[in-house]
Amino acid sequence: MTLSPRISLCMIVRDAARTLGACLDSIAPWVDEMIVVDTGSVDDTRAIAQRSWAKVFEFPWCDSFAAARNESLHHAMGDWLFWMDADDTISSDNGRKLQELAMRPLANSPTAYVMQVHCPSSADMCDVTVVDHVKMFRNDLKVRFEGRIHEQILPSIRRAEGTVEWTDIFVTHSGAEHTAEARRRKQERDLRLLSLELAEHPDHPFVLFNLGMTYADMDQPHVAAEFLQKCLAVSGPQESHVRKAYALLVGCLTQVNCDEQARQILDRGQGLFNDDPELHFRRGILEGRAKNYDRAIIAYQAALSERGERCFASRDCGITGFKSRHNLACAYWESGRFDLAESQWRLALHEQPTFRPAWHALVGCLLDQRKFTTLQAEIESARDIGLPNHEIALAEAHVAASRGQVQAALELVERVIAEDIKLLEPLNLKCRLLFEHGTVEQAIGALEQLCQICPDDGAAWHNLGTAHHKAKNFAVAVNCYRRSLTLRPDHNITQRQLEIAEQALNAQREESQPRKKGEARVSHNDSQGALYVGPLCASK
Repeated sequence: MTLSPRISLCMIVRDAARTLGACLDSIAPWVDEMIVVDTGSVDDTRAIAQRSWAKVFEFPWCDSFAAARNESLHHAMGDWLFWMDADDTISSDNGRKLQELAMRPLANSPTAYVMQVHCPSSADMCDVTVVDHVKMFRNDLKVRFEGRIHEQILPSIRRAEGTVEWTDIFVTHSGAEHTAEARRRKQERDLRLLSLELAEHPDHPFVLFNLGMTYADMDQPHVAAEFLQKCLAVSGPQESHVRKAYALLVGCLTQVNCDEQARQILDRGQGLFNDDPELHFRRGILEGRAKNYDRAIIAYQAALSERGERCFASRDCGITGFKSRHNLACAYWESGRFDLAESQWRLALHEQPTFRPAWHALVGCLLDQRKFTTLQAEIESARDIGLPNHEIALAEAHVAASRGQVQAALELVERVIAEDIKLLEPLNLKCRLLFEHGTVEQAIGALEQLCQICPDDGAAWHNLGTAHHKAKNFAVAVNCYRRSLTLRPDHNITQRQLEIAEQALNAQREESQPRKKGEARVSHNDSQGALYVGPLCASK
């Protein structure tokens, strides 16, 4: 007698030759059959699947991920159906746990299991988004996917009055492309399918949510906010996307400086979900922007606190760890609690040693307190854990500059810039050193380079304006200050310097006119004591 397979892997693929082999190799030891449905590959995808002993079927693409996934379920013979994407992998530890779940008696098992997908945003694995999905479920005709894109299985499970159990199992979305071109193609595809679905279901909450999420990812916060507001207007608080919709909407409104509206939306969201860490994190950002640092501290501490009951979420894992610690440290620093700030930056780096904002901030914190011996020990520790050489050299340059060794600092900075001219931190330090210790021509040259590389840096435009002011290029200084104020409209120092530069420009123009006999001229060039303005301590 032949026993039916316990677990069937169900996959849909298309032109996945780059990643499919690693995916199937990782899952093959833990499942009893592998179903691969190809939706139109023109590369070696099918051959790779066949070499891995998968059962390969063809299914013409019909603009529906749900339809393709349901085709893969149709061919599966297992008691349990487990799905992955072609650019996912699973570790041996997680695969073993998966197998153990499937070996439980069916009578004592739920309808489905929730697992996580860990999505690293880049090769350094520093930013990881964790997404909850129903990944394994019983082979039941009543349980099927829905939706052209961002397809869901949970609605059919709920209609069938099925039960769902949470697990600590995860797969890693390890093969995703992170190039700008790959992102553009995905966004265009997503919008096309979402538009089709919106035409079919104009007020569907999840479709509206996904449109808002896609436009937010495309850095179009105004458009994203419109869809997210529509989504919340037609959603019930129990729906799995609602928490994230509130967080995304607050983020979009904050991005376009609608802080008061963001605050109102946040109040509503936290009234429903007072334990949600991402909403606490957004609260911290808003309070920090308003310089309510004590409230920001409370919000970040709440984001770091223990969670309540698990719920479906899609969240940057740094929000419940090193990113909240970094922002908490910034709030402590701004409120004058330097020891607490230093402690939080150390904790952030202990959790994520390659998190550059926390490393830069800790270096600055120790420099400001002139803890050079402590900083030197931190530099050696960073070297031991493999922090990039340019980060080490930049920290050493800061130490040299703080000790008055300007030439040594400049030599270190130039070495870093030579390796990668687009690195902003070393160029910022070079600009400050030349502004404070070099000739005005040297400062102008470096600052022009910085403004070209980073045209949205309001501090850089302010400093370039001051350098031109020193050189008595008043018309250029005025334009630079005005550009800075478009980026940082409430910056009082820039506003004051602009007024001084305008006075100097008017005086310069008057001097070019014929003057009456005995008439005196007044100089308005009082920029000589102006300080170099740096960027603010910024939250994520």
